[in-house]
Amino acid sequence: MLNPNIWRSQQLDFRWQGHQISYHDQGDGPVLLLLHGLPGNSWDWHMIWPMLCGQFRLITLDFLGCGDSDKPQQHDYRLADQAALVLSLLRYLNVSHYQLIGHGYGAAVSWALLNAEHTLQPSAISWLAPRLCGDRDAYLWRERWLSGPSGHLLSPLVSEGLYGRYLEKLTGPYAPLTTQRLRDSWQLLCAHQGLHVLPRMFNYRYELPLCREWDSLAEQLPSLQVISGHYDPLARALPALAGKRHVQLQTGHYPQLEDPGNLVSALLEFRCSGPSSAGAGFDNLRQPS
Repeated sequence: MLNPNIWRSQQLDFRWQGHQISYHDQGDGPVLLLLHGLPGNSWDWHMIWPMLCGQFRLITLDFLGCGDSDKPQQHDYRLADQAALVLSLLRYLNVSHYQLIGHGYGAAVSWALLNAEHTLQPSAISWLAPRLCGDRDAYLWRERWLSGPSGHLLSPLVSEGLYGRYLEKLTGPYAPLTTQRLRDSWQLLCAHQGLHVLPRMFNYRYELPLCREWDSLAEQLPSLQVISGHYDPLARALPALAGKRHVQLQTGHYPQLEDPGNLVSALLEFRCSGPSSAGAGFDNLRQPS
């Protein structure tokens, strides 16, 4: 497992709306944009990074409020803002065509990206353990606790032990949470007073459609692959995505950390067998009013 301090030392920075944003850009070939989950950061991709870097140009970032990017305490952290940040990074790096992999919260940001008025839509998407529904039962009690009206008062009470129990709940039985992974994840979560912005970050769930609305919305999503974990307690709230390719791995909520080899195989198989008209139809995708 790559030490997060090495990962952080290799990061690049750019400015977005007065904020410093950390990102990685490495490799040659078709562009793969990787969007991490919450709570999390770009280091979540470090185990699959070397497996993909020889075939793709990999781009990832720490979302505003995450990792080593700035964490303004009074920011609203709306999904549309994070999507605008992603677009700004792509333009900054002169990217015109790309495929997208979004984990958890990153899938929700990509949903906002698909709904935005712009021409930089991805040609194909893989959603890993996506967090796409605003329903109450789509979130653990700890997440509802933080996103509630008293979240800003309760977040300072979160300890490394409480955070560890949260990660254990989300991790499958075949790759149990290690002390080192917990310590590294906790260090990145707390960087730049990150605990203080968690309640505002988790408010994104109020922006998402309800699960029942996905029956009609899924028809508008072309070239989509969904990868879920058999032991992910959040998989029960996976929205109906009829007709889309679905792969289930023997993991919890973090397939990129629990089973990186089989995850990469599934990702590459999808990209080798995807339809040639992968990007068609994105311009018409809009959230319901």
